[in-house]
Amino acid sequence: MSFKNENICLKFKIMKKKLTLLIFLFPLLLMAQTTIKKDGTITFDFGKKNKQQQQDSTPPPPPSLQPDDEDEDQPKSKKERKQARVNGGEQEEIPDFKKDGIFKAILHAGINGAQIDGDGYAGYNHIGADVGIGAMIRFHKYFSATMEINYSMKGAKQKLVQQDQRVIDSTGNSSLFQYRANLDYIEVPISLNVQDKKYVMFSLGLSMAALVRYKERTEAGQDDTNNPPNGQPKSFDFCAFGALNFIIHKNYMLGIKFSYSLISLRGVQYPGLSRASGEFNNVLNFHFAYIIDKSTFKKKANR
Repeated sequence: MSFKNENICLKFKIMKKKLTLLIFLFPLLLMAQTTIKKDGTITFDFGKKNKQQQQDSTPPPPPSLQPDDEDEDQPKSKKERKQARVNGGEQEEIPDFKKDGIFKAILHAGINGAQIDGDGYAGYNHIGADVGIGAMIRFHKYFSATMEINYSMKGAKQKLVQQDQRVIDSTGNSSLFQYRANLDYIEVPISLNVQDKKYVMFSLGLSMAALVRYKERTEAGQDDTNNPPNGQPKSFDFCAFGALNFIIHKNYMLGIKFSYSLISLRGVQYPGLSRASGEFNNVLNFHFAYIIDKSTFKKKANR
């Protein structure tokens, strides 16, 4: 009996040692790389596990800068769709008005066909020049504002009429149709413009003007500037106008403008005969304009 007890104690001590060793080696077994060979033996590789941990701890490579095909197939945003228009299977870019600058300079020259309502002489018979410089502020795709400084020649002219030879013989004077009224102004027109796409621009505005030159003569050709029968014209004029411009090129415009005085220049010349309550400037203008923006300087730089 004693021999059996000693044998049992010895086996118990051996199992206790194995169990203690297994407890200490258990963490290392977890960290080791386990491999099962063909013959059924099991091996533990501690180095591979450490390498695997090092590979897992290394940061991932930076994403490629090349665009993926999936990104190219993504639908375009609303802003991008506005920048392109499909025309015959090809994409035609819509010009962005901000690329050429919000501020633009305008140079223009034109011809006035003028008359004065209320003076008794009808027709746009007075021909004068109209030149100026201005600035345009385009604050929207379809809207802009313009302010200019112009020199404008207005007035009236009696229509040439062939006199009857009997009248010339009886009066001895063949110059009964030489009435002229020349009124030159420095104008400051301010307008709001509506541009339809890139071909047509419509403008409405008001104009303040100061009289800088005045000359008048009677039907007989006599100078009547200092003592006109219906008084001196006012030195200030205030007009309303509307204009229609056709953009023939990105930087060139042709246009027509109609303007009319909102206040009378002076009293009516023939009371009771004229429908007007006074004299008013009535002008029909044809002009050519050149627009200066960023694209103008780019063209010069490329030459």
